[in-house]
Amino acid sequence: MNKIIFIFAISFLLISCSTGPEKAAKNFSENLAKGKVDEAKKYATESTGKLLDFTSGFGGLKVDPDFKFKFIKDSIVDNRAWVTFKDESKESAKEQDIELVKVDGEWLIHVESKK
Repeated sequence: MNKIIFIFAISFLLISCSTGPEKAAKNFSENLAKGKVDEAKKYATESTGKLLDFTSGFGGLKVDPDFKFKFIKDSIVDNRAWVTFKDESKESAKEQDIELVKVDGEWLIHVESKK
């Protein structure tokens, strides 16, 4: 009986971890770096998706096919999270932060547009 509970607990933890903010940040960043805007939008809020459409329409998105996401840390407070990462393909890459919000149980990238 204890083995079944243990296996269930481990399975639950692995499933929970796979849908966390780190995974959403990684999928968003890697797709965006490769110029796959429509794929990146799957990991973004609706307003962030519109901002991506607007920016890519003007050619404002830089494509970097060598980009490799390296997770540094995350911070989660209620339905908001911040993931710190850097581009592992560049030695001189600086750490960057990305904000996420939880919408209907899913972590999505949220970028505030500057007015």
